[in-house]
Parts: sequence; C-alpha cells; structure tokens
Amino acid sequence: ELLNGAIEYPVLTGVFMWASGLPVGTSSSYLNLSSLLLAPFGLLTTWLLWRITGLRVLLWAAAPAIVLYAFHNWDLLAVAAATFGFYLWWKGHPVGAAVAFGIGGALKMYPLLFLGPLALEFVWRRDLSGAARVALAGAGTWLALNLPFMVANFDGWYATYAFHRQRTANFDSIWQFGWPEWPPARTNLVSTGLLVLSFALILTFSLLLRARRSDSYPFLQACAALLAAFLLFNKVHSPQYALWLLPFFVVLRVHVGWWIAYTLADLAVYVGVFRWFYDIVYQGLDFTWAKRLLIGGVWARAALLLALIAVFMSAHAALTRPDREKLLSQAPSSL
Repeated sequence: ELLNGAIEYPVLTGVFMWASGLPVGTSSSYLNLSSLLLAPFGLLTTWLLWRITGLRVLLWAAAPAIVLYAFHNWDLLAVAAATFGFYLWWKGHPVGAAVAFGIGGALKMYPLLFLGPLALEFVWRRDLSGAARVALAGAGTWLALNLPFMVANFDGWYATYAFHRQRTANFDSIWQFGWPEWPPARTNLVSTGLLVLSFALILTFSLLLRARRSDSYPFLQACAALLAAFLLFNKVHSPQYALWLLPFFVVLRVHVGWWIAYTLADLAVYVGVFRWFYDIVYQGLDFTWAKRLLIGGVWARAALLLALIAVFMSAHAALTRPDREKLLSQAPSSL
C-alpha cells in the first residue's frame, strides 16, 4: 500500500508529476498541463526515430497507441529517454547511450534492460574495459539520480518497489487470467524466474549464436527481444506499455503484419478493459462481451510477444546510415 505521498513510479517521473501540479488547482487543469508538457517528449521521440530510420517513423507516429496512450501515466518520458539512448548508440556514443538508459531507468525501469546488450557489444569486441565503462555509466547515472531521495527518505523511496513486490498481478495480465488464485509471492517467484531465464537465453543467443553469424553484435535486436520477454512475463502489463515496444517496429525490419497484429491485439485489450469497467460499475455485469474481448486480447498479445522474441532476434536493423558498421570495423567476426 502506498502512503504519505509515495507513488508507484520511479523518482524522475515523481518529480515530473509533482512539478506539473504546482501551477494548477484542479484535476482537469492538471491533465491539460501534463499533456502539454508531455507532448514535446513525443515529438522528440518522433524526430529521433526519423533521424535513425527515415519514413519508417510512421510506424510510431501513425500508430493507434499514440492516440490512445500518449498521455497515460507519463510513459512518453521514459520512451523518449530510451529512444535518445538508441540515437546516441547509432551516432557512435555508447557511454552517452548508457547515461540515457540510466535516466530512463529513473523514469520507468525498463530502459535499464538495454544496458546488458550495450555492454555485451563491447564483450563481443573483446573490449572488457568498454563493457565495464558503459555498465558503470548507466548504473551510476541511475544511482546518482536516486541517491538524493534515498538519503532524504529511504522508506519513501523504497515504498515504490515494496508496492510492486506486494501487489497482485494486473487485471489485464496472463497471470490474472491464467492463475488468479496465486498469492503475490508465488506470482513474483514464477514470473521473476521466467524473466531471468528468458533474459539469460536471449543474451546468450545474441552473443554466442547470432553475433557469430554476422559481422556485428545484434544490439537493437537483443534490446527488442528483452523488452518483449519483459512484457510477456512481468505480472504488470498496463495498456500504455505498447508505447515501449513501438520504436522497435521502427528500428528493426520486421514485416508490417506483426505491427498490425500487435496493434489489433492491443486494441482488443484496450476496448475490453474500459468497456468491462463500465459494465461492472454502471451495469453490475461481469462476464460480458467486453471481458471476453479482454481475455482474448490478453492471450493474443502474449502469443505475439512470444513470437516477437524470435522475430526481433532474426530481424535486420533499419538504419538510415548503412555505414554505421564502420564504427565496429576493428571488431572480430566471432568470439
């Protein structure tokens, strides 16, 4: 339970939420101002993806998820930070990318996942000092941003993470519809175990198999697969998490059919969730067509995420600068 002003989001999102509320006095004006302040981060993400991939940016900018979730739960902040990290990596600044991922982790935790592939790219190049440098840059950035809050009020800082440890599975997750009777401790154990196992398999495959078959480490592919696994197995999967995944449909050359299928499954979950809420609150009904749509959407989305792990890992990067690999010209072809 969150008490005494604690929130479920990391510190930088909390600061943004607090600062956005200072000039306003009503919930509607707060929403309006928050949306106005978040909009530049959506535009920044669009511009960065356009620089990296050109017109493929439309898979981001024209996605229904942008209309539905752009101003949900401040996720555009973390998406912009993560995308800026990919942009800096593309420009050949891996330490800057690590810093961006560390900032993203202080907004929503998921960008920290990308530090693993970033470090492994240096391991593939047999540059262990470079791997340590980017890992420390990312982790150090995250710690530097969190440390003042930890020192000022450790219990308040930790309340965010204690809340997620104690909470039950989200109502629109596979855990809620598959194993609703499980207590949080069991769900945490199983979901965490699957996350660790999937992460280990993805990173091992990226380094020992995929990288051996090409002349570069599959950084973007590994990041995308890690995120798909996280969304699949994590006990919380809010609708706006679709924004996290969308940039990978842009920077990787996957068939547009996967984008369409994921969009349709996501729309089924979105419509199902909010119509189901209406059915329960205003009509006193539970197992309506909306709940059936929700359940179907949740399992369809899960199946797509499982497939996308393999699809992302086998995809080619869609970069507008085909000469980027010259930055890795000294890299070995395999370990």
